[in-house]
Amino acid sequence: MLKNSIVRYKRFGIVSYDVVTDPSLSLNSKALYSILCVYANKQRYCWPSLATLADTSDVSLSTIKRSIKELKNKNYIKREGRRFKLL
Repeated sequence: MLKNSIVRYKRFGIVSYDVVTDPSLSLNSKALYSILCVYANKQRYCWPSLATLADTSDVSLSTIKRSIKELKNKNYIKREGRRFKLL
């Protein structure tokens, strides 16, 4: 490997079938859940900032907050301080 090369890892996430097929869940919330899955560790915890989530999904912070609220109300995620727990 070259001395100054950057190692890039391919990230992936396992998305719950229940989330993807929930007809009452908005498309923005499904997309946000998928992004959270990419950031999650083996214990299904992740802690990306709201700004990172907005930048990654190319939406506003208010859209991210609305989607988080929707996912929390449907019990797909739980917020623990700055961390998210994917349920």
